[in-house]
Amino acid sequence: MILAMWSGGKDSAMALHRASKTYKVDKLVCMVQNGETRAHKLKEVVLRRQGEAIGIDIAFGRYHDNFEEVLKTVFKSNGAKKVVFGDIYLEHHRNWIERVCKELEVEAIFPLWGENTRELAEEIAKDFKAVIIAVRKEFKDLLGRRFEKEVIEELIKRNADPCGENGEFHTIVVDGPIFKKPLEVAFGKRFEDEKYYYLEVL
Repeated sequence: MILAMWSGGKDSAMALHRASKTYKVDKLVCMVQNGETRAHKLKEVVLRRQGEAIGIDIAFGRYHDNFEEVLKTVFKSNGAKKVVFGDIYLEHHRNWIERVCKELEVEAIFPLWGENTRELAEEIAKDFKAVIIAVRKEFKDLLGRRFEKEVIEELIKRNADPCGENGEFHTIVVDGPIFKKPLEVAFGKRFEDEKYYYLEVL
């Protein structure tokens, strides 16, 4: 069984796209808390419809305190032999993933690892239709924008990572080469927490 970690955003979409050229991914895995993803604030119902549009089922890991144990349980219960991750360059996070996977005798696959983030961002923008749905507060003006070349240039000018690897922003992917049909969504209210502004996805 080959799984792919899924956030609903651009990096997991590109990682799935690349991995799918070599492997048949059997299931997506999405970690949620209180019925939504932590970083993107995407509801389970939206993620399920995203999986339907792609044509791959989604398994949810619902965590509270111990993320690692929940992740292990999800991998075990789905018979994972390989798992695809969308990490690009955060070494400490990759080391943690590889430790967890080694304990389970699961192979971790990193299709995006070591990529130049500007080149990767431009490739994603060309191949996928993605919308920015979460931003750190200093990037408020980018909320709701299509992730495209003009936005990438703006991010670089403002000394931000063009893939948002430092948590500058998050996206939802609604179409691209992994989709059997576009995901139809509507955008609702804007809301915020201490660090981020979010755009509700309906």
